[in-house]
Amino acid sequence: MPKPGVLHNPQAGAGLKRGFDTLADLLALTLGPSQGIILSQPQAGSAPEVLTDAATIARRVMELPQRTEDVGAMLLRNLVWRMHLRAGDGCATAAVLAQAILQEAHRYQAAGINPVLLRTGLERAARAALDRLCDIARPVNGENDLIAVAETITSEPELSLLLGEIFDLLGPDAHVSIEEYVAPYFEREYKEGGRFQGRVVSPYLITDPPTRRAIQSGCHVALYGGEVASFEELQPLLELVARSENKRLALLAYDIKGTALSTLVANHQQGRVQIVAAALRRPESKRRTDFQDLVALTGAAFLSPELGSSLRKVKAADLGTARRVEADAEEVIVVGNASHAAAVRALIDDLRARLQAPPQGDEQEEAEELRFRLARLSGQVATLKIGAATKTEREAMLQKARKGLRALPIAQREGVVAGGGVAYAHCIPAVHAVRTELAHEATWGADILARALEEPFRRIAQNAGVSSPAAVLARAQRRGPGFGLDAVSGQIVDMEAAGILDAVGVLREALQTAVSGAVMAFTTDAIVHKRRPQESLEP
Repeated sequence: MPKPGVLHNPQAGAGLKRGFDTLADLLALTLGPSQGIILSQPQAGSAPEVLTDAATIARRVMELPQRTEDVGAMLLRNLVWRMHLRAGDGCATAAVLAQAILQEAHRYQAAGINPVLLRTGLERAARAALDRLCDIARPVNGENDLIAVAETITSEPELSLLLGEIFDLLGPDAHVSIEEYVAPYFEREYKEGGRFQGRVVSPYLITDPPTRRAIQSGCHVALYGGEVASFEELQPLLELVARSENKRLALLAYDIKGTALSTLVANHQQGRVQIVAAALRRPESKRRTDFQDLVALTGAAFLSPELGSSLRKVKAADLGTARRVEADAEEVIVVGNASHAAAVRALIDDLRARLQAPPQGDEQEEAEELRFRLARLSGQVATLKIGAATKTEREAMLQKARKGLRALPIAQREGVVAGGGVAYAHCIPAVHAVRTELAHEATWGADILARALEEPFRRIAQNAGVSSPAAVLARAQRRGPGFGLDAVSGQIVDMEAAGILDAVGVLREALQTAVSGAVMAFTTDAIVHKRRPQESLEP
C-alpha cells in the first residue's frame, strides 16, 4: 500500500515536472500535419488502438508508476481535457505551450527568481499576447477559409471539404451528428426542420410506407405534457379539429395508449381526421425543453396536468400550426410556419445569451444542449457520415471529424489567423513591449512567454523532420509577418496564401489554458500523497 506523506520543494517540483514532461512529450508528437501515431493497448492480448488525437491520448494515460511524477502528468491531463471540452482542437498546442513555460520557469527558479513575480510578469504578458491575437484575426471569408481551417485540424482534404461545406451552409449554430457509414467514403445529409427524439405511436398512422413515416402537412398541432390514455381525454380535441376546415392534426405528448390510441387510429383510417401522433422519448427534464421549442415552432399552447390544463378543456386558441410534421420509429420532425418566426427568433436570442459564459465542468453538458436546441430551432441540422475501408481507419477519421466539428464554429464566430504556430510568433513583439512596463524580476515572466510562443512552430517543424527548427523559424521571420513552414512541402510560405489557417478562438483558449496550468505547476510548494487516493477515469 502506498505510504502517505508530504513532499516539499525542490523534490516536489522536480518530480511534478518530470511527470508533466512525460505526458507533454507524448502529446507533442501529434502536433501538426506530420503528426505521429500513438498505439495504445487497452488490455493484455488485445489489438492496439491507433490514436492521433491529443485529448484521447491524454485520457488513456491513467497513472504513472512514480507517485510524484503522476501528479504532474495528471495535472497536464486535466488541463488538456479542459481544452478539449472548450474547443475540441488545440490540445497538443496547449500541452506544448505549457511544457515550454514550465521549462523556462524552472530555469529561472533554479537561479533564485521569485516564482510569484514570474507569475505576475507571465500573466501580464499573456494578456498582451491574447489582445494581439484578437487584433491580427480576420473574419472567415466563405467556404474556402472553412475548408482551410478544417484541413489544418484534420489533415484530411476530403473530410475538410465536407466540413467546410456544412458550416458554410448552416452557420456556426449548426448541429451536426456523426454516423458510421457502411461505404468506404464520406457523405453528408441535410435535414429541414426541428428534430425531436420520439416515435410514432402506431404503425396504422403511417402515410408513407417506403420510409415508414407518418406525415401531415399544413396541420393543427396540439402539445400535451402528459399521458393520453382514455377516449374521454381525447374526444374534445378530435371534435374541435373535425369541426374546422382543416382536418389534419399532429398530437405530441409524453405517451399515447389505451382507448385514446385506438380512437386516433379509427378516426385516421376512416378519414374523419388525418392524424400524426407521436410520443417524445427523452428524459423528462429534456422533454420540457423539447416542448418549449415546439411551442415556439408551432405557436401551440403547452397543456399539462402540472400546469392545471388538460386536453379535456382544449380550445381552438390552444392549437398551433405547422407546415409539416413527420414521425417514424426514432424521431419527430416539425417544420414551423413563417408566422411563428418572431417567437422562434426570440427563443434563439435567449439561448445564445445563455451561451455567452464559457462552460466549465458540469456546465459543458448544458452548453451542448443549448447548441443542439439552437440548431434545431434554426433548421441548421446535418448528419456527417464517416466511412472507411477498415475499422481502425474509421475510428481515426471519427476522431478528426469530431475535432473539426468543435473548432469550425469557433472560427466562424471569432475569425482566423495564419496557422502553423505563426500567429503566436507574431505576438512576441507585444510581449516584449509589456516587458518594458514590468518591474524587477517580473520582467523574466514576459521573457518566459516570449520563448514559449515560439515552441508550437518549433515542434511542428521538428515533427516534420526538420533538423534545425530554430533556423527555419529565423528564416520565416526574415521573410516577414505571416510567413511560416508548410510542414507538408517543407517550404517557407505565406501561410494565409497557402491556406494554412487556425481558428483564433482555439489559439486563444490554448494559450490561456497553458498559462493557467503551467503557473499551477511551477508555484506548487508541496505535494500531499494520500494513503488511498481516489481513482477516477475522468481527467
